[in-house]
Amino acid sequence: MLLDIREQSSVPRWARLMDALSLVLAAVALAVAMFGGFRQSIASIRISVTSPFPLLLWAFAVAVARQVAAPQRALYREVPARVGSWLHLAEVKSAVLTVVGTRLPILLVGYFAVSLFGYANGRAPLQYFNNEFLNLPVRWDAGWYLQIVTEGYRFASSDSQVQQNIVFFPAYPLLVRMVGRLLGGHTTHYVLAGMAVSLTAFSAALVYLYVLARKLVDDDKARYAVWLIASYPFALFYGAMYSESLFLLGVVAAFYHFRERQFWQAAAWGMLAGLTKPNGALLSIPLALLAVSPSLSMARWRVRALATAAAPGVGMLLYAAFIWHLTGDPLAWVRGQSAWERTFQPMTTVVAKQYSFVRHAGLSEYLAVGGYDVLNMFAVLFALTAVWPVGRRIGLPYAALILVVTLPPIAYGGWLSAGRHSSVLFPIFVWLADVVPHEHRPAWIFTFSAFQALNAALFYTWRPMF
Repeated sequence: MLLDIREQSSVPRWARLMDALSLVLAAVALAVAMFGGFRQSIASIRISVTSPFPLLLWAFAVAVARQVAAPQRALYREVPARVGSWLHLAEVKSAVLTVVGTRLPILLVGYFAVSLFGYANGRAPLQYFNNEFLNLPVRWDAGWYLQIVTEGYRFASSDSQVQQNIVFFPAYPLLVRMVGRLLGGHTTHYVLAGMAVSLTAFSAALVYLYVLARKLVDDDKARYAVWLIASYPFALFYGAMYSESLFLLGVVAAFYHFRERQFWQAAAWGMLAGLTKPNGALLSIPLALLAVSPSLSMARWRVRALATAAAPGVGMLLYAAFIWHLTGDPLAWVRGQSAWERTFQPMTTVVAKQYSFVRHAGLSEYLAVGGYDVLNMFAVLFALTAVWPVGRRIGLPYAALILVVTLPPIAYGGWLSAGRHSSVLFPIFVWLADVVPHEHRPAWIFTFSAFQALNAALFYTWRPMF
């Protein structure tokens, strides 16, 4: 065992990169053999991969060259053992079990809701397949993501009231496009790729959440936090073609690596968050609070930490630069939000409108007409109520995360999508796991799951619950 450790530690980094390249080439060759390959144009360069044999030859050549130059133990010999050890880790087992135990039932709820209740207006406004189960992932904003994946970004008009896909950030559709091209490049493949990216990102996010929560509370509570966030009423988006899974992964991973003073990794995940959602850039605020916290009191850490905290904002600026190149206006993606009725209004105005409606129409009429708003409003109240206890038990940066993710979207859209935004607020679920008595845990999971099933029935039958 000691010999193996010494041998692994003596392998040069460039040799490990060659090992990884060889494995990637072999994996792409397998995908081409199974799904037929792809053709892709990048700028003026045309890439065509339709046969697995050249890739296999390159993989073999790289592996041989690596073994000749550095005859230490190759990575492909270690992969099976490493995968086996990873699968036995508590965080990995918990994440896999949670994903299987929550995502599949919610998809089945959506399928049965469509079959038994039908669509809101008698027909689906968007359908790509004759198979209802294949159509399930493509609901509401998923259609915009799929358009970006298949057709790219388009800017057709400077009219801010015309809905355009530039308001959706690129990290998620770019990943879906890459995976979909490997699978064959047809619409079915892109939908499957979207589900694969969402579920894989969600699984990885739960692993990170477990190991981070374990440092904040303990193993048992970390496991419960994972189940709480997966059963939360608005967690249904983690199993759809939405960017919530990828955003949650970027946020939790950035916090974890930041706490561990692994600043390059934290910067990479933070930039991913900034490239995934418009409010991802605001992650820089809680990360900056972490940077000035007592745990990073040494000056040499402080400078690197503050630079790392800027990464989410840099991600947003990169997308703004792309939009500038595409439209001539770096803020076109901001102005485009008004087509979705997202314009700034003070919080007092948002609350006053709801109060006026209830006062004049009555509570029952308000629930009948604005019931979807009520669901999102409860999510906001749930999140804001948790700010103070989260700040006291876990720390100010975690409370700040709740505020920066919750308040700006309300100011620019009222209750629209507020519940979806609240689903990524992992500090709330860590705090709940810490304070909920053990005997009350099943009740919380059951109640959360019941409302998630209700939201799933509304979402998949094209009712605007989000």
